Amino acid sequence: MNSRDLMEVARALTESDAGRPTQARLRRAVSTAYYAMFHCLAASAADLFIGPARGPAWHLAYRTLEHGRARSACRQGQAMREFPAEVRNFAEAFVALQKARQQADYALDTDAYQESDVLEYIDSAELAISQFEQADVEAKRGFVAHVLFRQRPS
Repeated sequence: MNSRDLMEVARALTESDAGRPTQARLRRAVSTAYYAMFHCLAASAADLFIGPARGPAWHLAYRTLEHGRARSACRQGQAMREFPAEVRNFAEAFVALQKARQQADYALDTDAYQESDVLEYIDSAELAISQFEQADVEAKRGFVAHVLFRQRPS
C-alpha cells in the first residue's frame, strides 16, 4: 500500500461534482489519511529491517505493525525525546490522526465534519509523512524499532 496514493485518495474524497462532499466521504477521507501514515510506518519498518525486496520476510515485517502498540509507543514522552523533530512530529500526528480515524469510523453520533477540518487532517498527515521520509535513516530505524519491539526492564 503506497502512502502517497492513499493521500491522493483522501484528497479526492473531499471533492464532489455535486458541491459539498457527503459526510461519508469526509469521514472516509480522515480514515484514509490515517491509513496513509500507518502504511508509511509499516513500509519503513519492512524497508529498514529487511530491505526493499518485497519477499516473504518483507511482508512479515510490514504486517508486524499494530495500531495500538504504535500509538502507545508514540505517546512515550521520555523515549520520544531521543528522536529528531521530524520523527517526533510524525509520532504526534500519528496519534492525533488515529484518534480522528477512530472517531470518523465509529462515532457516528458526532457533529457533522467540516471540509476545512478534514483538509487540515490530510495536510497534517501529508506533512508528517514528508518530514518522516526526509529524516535520518538511523533515526527512522530507531523509531521503527521503538514502535515494533517492546522494551523489557533492565
